[in-house]
Amino acid sequence: MDCYRIVGENGLAEVYADEVVRSSTDSSGIVRKPMRVAEAQITLGVVAARAGDLDRAVDLGRQALSGNRRSLPSLAMVATDLSSVLTKHYPDAQETQDFADELRAVKAGRTA
Repeated sequence: MDCYRIVGENGLAEVYADEVVRSSTDSSGIVRKPMRVAEAQITLGVVAARAGDLDRAVDLGRQALSGNRRSLPSLAMVATDLSSVLTKHYPDAQETQDFADELRAVKAGRTA
């Protein structure tokens, strides 16, 4: 999932991210692997941003950052990928700045 996201293979990144979400969630809808799901949400956000769906990209990024359990270095690295894609594709959008601010808050150890 991560490798495909990084190299820009959006279709494969999306397939693997969807599988991570599916395999990390039990049949009753409870997320058993919250960090894996958060990283998959970021990947799906990157794919959405590259496809022109700013709102979905930011929504997925915010969902990922809002989780209670955080492996900060890993989450920050993946979320930085999304922030970079948003900046590249939507440099003037308020949503891009808002997400960057939320990411900075997470990196600083605050809730956004």
